[in-house]
Order: sequence, then C-alpha cells, then structure tokens
Amino acid sequence: MDKQMKGSSLKKIGALLPWLWLAAGYVLDIWFQLVPGKWIVDSDLASEMMLTKILNQEGSILSHSWYYSTELRVVNMQWFYRLGLLLFPDDWHLARTFGMAIALLVFIAAALLLAKEIGLGSLGPWMAGALIWPFGMRYLVYAMYGGYYLIHMLLPMLTLALVFCSIHAQNRRPKVLCAVLACLAALGAGLNGVKVLMVFQAPFLLATMLLAVMALNSCGKTTWKDACRTCGTEMQLLAGALYTTVAAMAGYVINAKILAKSYSFKSFGGVTWSRPRDGLFELQRIIVDYFHEFGYTDGVGVFHFSGIASGLGLLIGIWLAFCIVRLLFRYRSLAVAERFMVLLLCSMIVVCGISFSYFQEYSQYFWFPSMPAAFAVMAIEIKTEKLHLPGERRTLAFLLAGALSICGINTVRQQIEHPALGRIGIDKVAYWLVDNGYSEGYATFWNGGCMTEITSGKLDIWYTNLRDDYNEGWLQPDITSPENAVKTVKDGSVDFSHVTFAYQQRSGKPVLSDIDLHIRSGETIGVMGGTGSSKSSLVSLISRLYDVTAGEVRAEFDKGSERALAYAKQCERAVSGLLRDEDFYFGVMEDTV
Repeated sequence: MDKQMKGSSLKKIGALLPWLWLAAGYVLDIWFQLVPGKWIVDSDLASEMMLTKILNQEGSILSHSWYYSTELRVVNMQWFYRLGLLLFPDDWHLARTFGMAIALLVFIAAALLLAKEIGLGSLGPWMAGALIWPFGMRYLVYAMYGGYYLIHMLLPMLTLALVFCSIHAQNRRPKVLCAVLACLAALGAGLNGVKVLMVFQAPFLLATMLLAVMALNSCGKTTWKDACRTCGTEMQLLAGALYTTVAAMAGYVINAKILAKSYSFKSFGGVTWSRPRDGLFELQRIIVDYFHEFGYTDGVGVFHFSGIASGLGLLIGIWLAFCIVRLLFRYRSLAVAERFMVLLLCSMIVVCGISFSYFQEYSQYFWFPSMPAAFAVMAIEIKTEKLHLPGERRTLAFLLAGALSICGINTVRQQIEHPALGRIGIDKVAYWLVDNGYSEGYATFWNGGCMTEITSGKLDIWYTNLRDDYNEGWLQPDITSPENAVKTVKDGSVDFSHVTFAYQQRSGKPVLSDIDLHIRSGETIGVMGGTGSSKSSLVSLISRLYDVTAGEVRAEFDKGSERALAYAKQCERAVSGLLRDEDFYFGVMEDTV
C-alpha cells in the first residue's frame, strides 16, 4: 500500500515537473524583459513602440504617417504592445513587458494545441517549455525579447494545429470552422510578407506531397477513390496544405500589390538570388548555422560555464540530427502525424538550407520558424523509441530540459554582461535632456529611438546621419543653404521674417505660420504657450536644427567674437547630447557662428 501511494505521488510529481519547467522558462523571459531588459534596447525595438503609439492614436491597423523599415507587417507584435500601451501609456517599458507576456502566453497555447493534435500527449508541456526557454543568443534577442520572429513561429504553429483540428473533427461544422481559422492564420502570415511563405508554407506543401505519394504507393489500391479512402488522413493533410498555401499567397499579394501602393516601406526587393560564393561549403555553413541556434557559441573556454553551455547546445543539435535519422529508419512504424512532422522538418532544412545559400542577404534568424517542428521531432523520438528500462523516456526529457535550461541561463547571463543589442548608458543623456526641458531634436538612427523609448516618448527625436554609408533619403535632414544666404547680423539680433515652418517628415502641416519676431541684441523675451504649441520648434529655428518652410531667420554673429564663441558652445552643449556624429554639428552649426 505504501509503495503504491509512493509510486502514485512520484507519478504526480513527474507529471507536474514539465509544467513547472515551462513556467520557469516563462518567468525567466518576463524577468529579463522587466529588469535587465529595461536598458537593453536598440532603435528597432524603440521603433516598434513608436509605431504602436501612432497606431493607438490613429486607431488604425497600418499608419500612413509611418515609414515602415521592412515589410508591411499587418499581424505583428504591435497588437500586443498596443494593449500594453493602453494600460501603461506613460511607461513604455511596462507596456512592452505586458504585451510580450500576453504574446508568450498565446505562443505557449499554440504550442500545446499543436502537441495535442499531433499526439504527443504528456510531452506537450516539454515541447512548449523548450520553445519558451531562451536557449540561444539570437533566439533570445529576436524571439523571446524582441519579439520580431515570435509571430513568424506562432502563425505557422496555429495554421498547422488548426489543420489537424479540422482533420480530427467528427462533425462538419467544427471541421469547416477549423479549416477557416487555419486559412485566417495563413492569411495573417502572408500579410506579414514573404518569409513565412518560404520557410513554412513551401516546406509544408512539399512534406504533405511526399507523405501522400508514399502512402498511395504503399496502400496498393488501383483507383483514386479507394486510395483516398485508405489514405484519408494523408490526403486531408495535403488538402490543408493546399488551401492554407493559397490563403498565405493571397495575404502576400494583398501586402505587395495593394497595401504597398498606399503605405511607405522598404521592401525586400533588394534581396536577390545569386550563385553561392563557395558552392557546397556555403550550404554546409548555413546548415551548421541551424545547429548553432540551440546555444552553441564559438570562441568560449571549454571549462567555463559558457563553454559547458556551448557544448550542451552542440549536443542538442547532434541529438536533433540523431532523432531525424532514427525516425526516418522507423518511418513505417510511426503514426501519420508523426511521419508528417519528420517530413516537415526535413523539408524545412532542405528547402530553406538550399534557398538560403542562394540569398544575397542571409541571417541565422531565418531558421526560427522551423523551431517548433524541431522540438516536436525530438518529442516524437522520445515518445516512439523502443526502450526497456523504467523511466527512460522521462529521463531523456529531463536531460533535454536540463541542457536547454543551462543554455538559457547562460544566454541571459551573456546578454546582461555583453549585450548583443542595446545602448546601455544612453539613459543618462536621455534623462538629462528631459530634466533640462528638452522635448525634441535630432540624433543618429541608433541613438534617437533609444532615447525616445527610455523616456516613454517624452523626447521626440528625428533621425539623421550624414555619413556616406547611410543614404536613405527619409533619414536625411532637409536643410539646405541658398546661394546668397545672409551669413552675419552685426548687432547680434534675432529676426524672424514671415516664417512658416512644417515638419516635412510628419504630416507636412505648418506648426508655425507667418511669424514676424524681432529681438534686439541683449534683449530677453519669453515665449509662452501650452504643451504642443511649438515653442521648442520656434527656438530650434534660431540654431537651425530645422530649416524654415517659408520666410527667413537671421540669428548669426560675427565669426570670431567672444559672444559668437559663447553662443556656439551653448549650442554645442545643447545639441551634442542628442548627436553621436560630429559631422552633423559642424555641417549645420558652423554657418551660424
């Protein structure tokens, strides 16, 4: 009796452990977001929040007043950040953390649903937990923290899970409903651009075709009707791949042909097919990169914690390769869903690996949408392998979970100590500017957004960079000097003559109209007005941080005078807090002294 009770208790604890591990990974992600992640921010992360604020203000799905830096991502992280910003409008960091917390819960739910539909049973939380733990640096930055590729994993998982739900449904109404929802998930993926079409839909279609062909060849039926009846699941999967691919392509066409005409964005049209530089070696490098995603890091000491974690990451990649080979050898003994997942992962590795090697611009994070399939294959191997000792399956799951945990903890530690992204220290500049009454200005691309993010939008920074390697017109200031510009005002006065000014990078609507203002040398005046009345814009025209739209501003002194030098130093102190590059200061300010 005692043995039975003890065995029952151990079984309950064993069943609870994967859920605890899943929860631990989730808590680690949120803690990283909330505590060290407050200062680990870059321009891309900041841009997400600035766009979110604009979308909330406009109440729209896409914004006409925003220049999108990549594809028009319609179904993206902004939906989660928008909710966070509604709750915490004055704290962008909390808003981002809240949005990511909700997004990760949806991500976990999708992973659990997929695990259930492909028959993993109790291994579902192990699979979901594996996807939540930040086992690699890029995975942490681009998925668990930045969220850039979270949606690119979420939507394929939902599409696949809903296709299986449709197949498993017993009645017509839920079958049709699940199929429609699968199409909507695929449509959302297509609306985000071409990535998911390449890294999921194309391999999905290929895998189902292979599955159907092999099933039809083995069933021995002579008519299509009998074959389809015998291989019903395989044929339904093929049908699911076909209608979701059509939906995803429709989303992409809407994105590229309809929305692109109404919104400004930088497309991926510059990415071209090209011959691999090193032939098969290029393909080999890209395939090896796939295994680097699991936590392997080059150049770390073998006997340090980072070295141990790196070795474990390498072992996880090797374990995945073993699982693929082993399951292919046992292909006929697997269930249909298990066969499909193996073929899907193989299709992803082959199709994406070959295509990536021909890409002019390839990044390792392109592999992320394949991660759910990778961990599903690992779980299938643990589930289906013929084992003899008691507790072997659970032991394998524990070992994999332990390795992923060590890799995840090491990744977080490395990111805190040597952040792969971030402008740590710029917070001091941002807070100094806010404390001294600044609300807007210019900065380089990498710094400006960070200061806006850190101050929760209190600083409105416009981007500029005059270096030769940055020639995007939308990042350039529109300040030009006429040929016969007046360079000096002898008495040091400030003259505004019929000045009209509009921010060309915004709506173009004038914020100052027909201003006539004459300030005598040595005179002190006050400019009064409510928040947003363009007081700062008026003052910024004096030092020529902006150029007038119409009219004329004269505010220069004789070069070389003590007063001119003092004025220049004052401007330098004000502007240098906003600027990283000296070329902007000297290119714009030197004409004013």
